[in-house]
Amino acid sequence: MKLASQILVEGFPSLVSMGEMLRSGACTSVDLTEHALQRIEALDGRLHAFVGVYAKEALLAAQAADHEIRAGQWRGPLHGIPVALKDNIDVKGRPSTAGSTLLADNVASDNAWVTRRLLECGAVIVGKTHMVEFALGAWGANEYMGAPRNPWGGAEHLSPGGSSSGSAVAVAAGMVPLAIGTDTGASVRVPASLCGVTGFKPTIGQLPSEGVVPLSTTLDSVGVLAQTAEDAASMFATLTGDARAFPASELQAGASPSLQGLRVGYLAEADLEGLQLESHRAYRRALDTFREQGAQLRPLVLPASFDEIADVSSTIMLSEAAASWGHLAADEALKIDPSVRPRILAGAGFSAAKYVAACRRREALKHVFARHFDDLDVFLTPTSQWTARPLRSADHTKPPVRYARIANLLDLCGISVQMGEDEQGLPIGLQIAGPTDADARVLGVARGFQACTSWHERRWIAEGRG
Repeated sequence: MKLASQILVEGFPSLVSMGEMLRSGACTSVDLTEHALQRIEALDGRLHAFVGVYAKEALLAAQAADHEIRAGQWRGPLHGIPVALKDNIDVKGRPSTAGSTLLADNVASDNAWVTRRLLECGAVIVGKTHMVEFALGAWGANEYMGAPRNPWGGAEHLSPGGSSSGSAVAVAAGMVPLAIGTDTGASVRVPASLCGVTGFKPTIGQLPSEGVVPLSTTLDSVGVLAQTAEDAASMFATLTGDARAFPASELQAGASPSLQGLRVGYLAEADLEGLQLESHRAYRRALDTFREQGAQLRPLVLPASFDEIADVSSTIMLSEAAASWGHLAADEALKIDPSVRPRILAGAGFSAAKYVAACRRREALKHVFARHFDDLDVFLTPTSQWTARPLRSADHTKPPVRYARIANLLDLCGISVQMGEDEQGLPIGLQIAGPTDADARVLGVARGFQACTSWHERRWIAEGRG
């Protein structure tokens, strides 16, 4: 079958294309699901993206989707589409380990909100993906459950980014067209950047975290990983019912939002200190692209230094992580990842006064920064300071989240899209961020950027670097 060879070599078609093929009968959900399962079987022994694959249930769900679609009961863009979930998201009757062997028996009694919505939309859940233990880490390491391999690393075990490591790897390797992750301090966007896919972190609560194993209840958000901003926008619009994220008029016309007249903030040179050279050059090229498309570029005035943003964010996140997992981390007889335990224990050592002060500082910064959006639509930063590095040499005291965690701290929305490659051919990500509840705008800008660039069309191919 032509479709089979195309999918296995080139990856899945766009979400729009798959919907058209399903409705026209050019392919079935069973076809798509079998291809996903075949690709997982062929690649996951090396890439280690999946903690559990639900082949039997997925094929039954695909058969049901095909029956409904043939009967004219198409539920929308996700109907019959294979999707993977990060393993801190509840699926009824399945463990939610949150990347920890200590939670191997944590079997969900119900579905998470996002799981229920996926099922209501007719999506086919093919399995759950590996992650950093308790979602506390940006490089993607996991000592006891194993760390996924970034597909672009070849024989080298490169960092996939974290904590939604397996979800990003699954999309990058073409095992699934879509995946769900969570993002507390860049945990969707950094893996997307390092693995060369698109990762969207909505405004906190747009995709409710009900049924998600918590890391930081203040900063946690559920996000989407896809190959393109168009697919991410379609998935988000379908799950939330927010048609502004992917208007029907644009879908029908095959159009993309214009960047003309867009007011875009950019970082000063001082804020780019320490940025990898190739990432710096890619960032400048991305700014040039916006300028050439008619955007108005303006210097971004930050409400605090990146160092203060890191301190406030870490205080809140680690304090809340300790509230959930401090009792486990304190027991040295229990196996917890050596890059995770010290951070939980550090959070347990923070005083209540320090935590409250950080929460108050967060609220103050949110109000200050909101005023800067009076004359800005979005702002642009590199997603990460660096491209993927060998996981064995990753410095866990220096996570690649300098630019991305501001979105969680200030309750912004942000997306990482592909903007280049380094000298080794490793992907480089651009973060496009906007104010609270500007999710549709950010997704539209990302689609507009991808409409005039081609980095998102680059695919990793199993037989060799693509």
